[in-house]
Amino acid sequence: MSKPSQRKERVILFMMMGVLLALIVFFSSLLVQTYREYKNFRAREFRIEAKLTQARKEFDQKEMYLARLLEDPEFLERVVRERLGYARPDELLFRFSDEPESGY
Repeated sequence: MSKPSQRKERVILFMMMGVLLALIVFFSSLLVQTYREYKNFRAREFRIEAKLTQARKEFDQKEMYLARLLEDPEFLERVVRERLGYARPDELLFRFSDEPESGY
């Protein structure tokens, strides 16, 4: 082979290797970015699932509380007396303040 054709082949080979290297770097950076996004989405998914689990627990507790209010008249009466301060017509309620009075 002649020298100029070998030179052309080498230049073409180096150019192809350069293009191949550029493509490898480009796709590698895409792969790294995609993996980072995947990790972020997985972490977000775990946080959201934990919140969902907590919300389900709270819902179940409130559902049991409501069922007890509807089914247990004694529990209902106690809750109404404690939270709303209700009393029967023949009862007298005394309320004491937890705060100490100033000036004594």
